[in-house]
Order: sequence, then C-alpha cells, then structure tokens
Amino acid sequence: MSIKFIKIIIFIIIITVIFFVWKNRAISNPSSPSPTSTPSQSDKPQVVSTKPDPLEETIIGASDTIEITFNRPLENVGEFKSRIEPKINYKIELSGDRKTARIIPEKPYQLGTTYTLFIGTETKFDGVGRWGEEKIYHFRTIKYTGV
Repeated sequence: MSIKFIKIIIFIIIITVIFFVWKNRAISNPSSPSPTSTPSQSDKPQVVSTKPDPLEETIIGASDTIEITFNRPLENVGEFKSRIEPKINYKIELSGDRKTARIIPEKPYQLGTTYTLFIGTETKFDGVGRWGEEKIYHFRTIKYTGV
C-alpha cells in the first residue's frame, strides 16, 4: 500500500468518527428544546409552524392543503374558528394530537387570486379555552399564463 492510500483511509476514519461524535452529542444534548415537548399550563397558545412555510405571502397550488400547527391541542374541529376571503368552501381536519389543523379546499382555489386566511379569537384550546387573538395570513395561487 502506498502512503497516499493510507492517508486517505486515515482521513476517512477521522471524518467518520467526528460525524458520529457530533451526531451523538446533538441527540443527547439536553439543552436543545424538543419540538414535541408538552406545553405547560401557563404556555399561551401560539402557531409554531405552517405548511407551506412560510405561509405569509407565499404562492400555492390551486388544490394545496394548508397546515397550521400550534403548541397546544385544539379542543376539536369545530373550535378551530377560521375563514378565508374571498370566500371559498373548505373542510378542516385535525392531526391525531389535535395540534395541526389542515385546511382542505373543496374545489381548487382560483388561479392568480390573493386570499386571506383568518384564524379567529374564538378558537379554543385544551386547558386554555378561548384563544383571544386573531392570526392573519395572506397567500396567493399561481397565475395561469396559458399554454
């Protein structure tokens, strides 16, 4: 074996060891917050993510589902108070943990249209009750330019 080949093997081993040490350190680091941590009773409900991300001023496909994820579970589907303007018909589904609301249009959104999603103050969360604040997102659909 040549010295160059041995140096390459040693370099690969060092990189592999560094990768595994870094990966194990990231997994076992207790100071990093867990995205699935349970909120305390004093935590105020808030949006932790959207899909698409970011939702504000994004362009979506005509039949895309929008997801809003909170740090606390919603009471039930009927307590997710929302509306979209211009008015469209849509249904709401909740994830198994009730933290994510999926907004599914019944018909495709109109192409080239700007929409506003309002999540109302009357939205209710487990252990908290009424949210008491309104969240507003603006998004638009792709434009149709013809074939």
